[in-house]
Amino acid sequence: MSEDLAPSFAGDTVLVRLRFSPVLRELLASIVHRVHAAPFTLPNAPVVDASAEQDADWHTAWRDSLRERSDLDTTALDALVGDARFGVANLPLTPVAAEAIMRACARVRLHLRDTILRDLRSEEVYGTLDIYRRTVAEQQGYACYRLLAMLEEDLVYQLDPGLLRS
Repeated sequence: MSEDLAPSFAGDTVLVRLRFSPVLRELLASIVHRVHAAPFTLPNAPVVDASAEQDADWHTAWRDSLRERSDLDTTALDALVGDARFGVANLPLTPVAAEAIMRACARVRLHLRDTILRDLRSEEVYGTLDIYRRTVAEQQGYACYRLLAMLEEDLVYQLDPGLLRS
């Protein structure tokens, strides 16, 4: 993990303070690890006219930069969920690491929506879901999706407490 994404034990910190089962941590860790290992793709990426060499070069550099940032972010989340203390103890992060983890949570949640949860309607994912009418894979994917959402919300609140109040 790069130095700016490593947890900090002094100065300004953001705490990962969720509590949940080690079984759920293992499930989440396996999903995050799979997403991290998967090739980075840009959904609905703009089409670039190959004849415009300068635009094509810029687009390639932009895409490569996004891929690199996403990989660094997902490395931070992978390290967090791979920590045996995740879910059972407060884990301090720097604000920079917290922001990286929030971006990685979004990446993993998008992946879950596009794969395991693709058959769920938005109102089920964001509202009420009859979990017992779903497959085991959907139940597990949904649990991980909601856990990542809770993690994101808690980190956002700690970084900017006024944001969630408005």
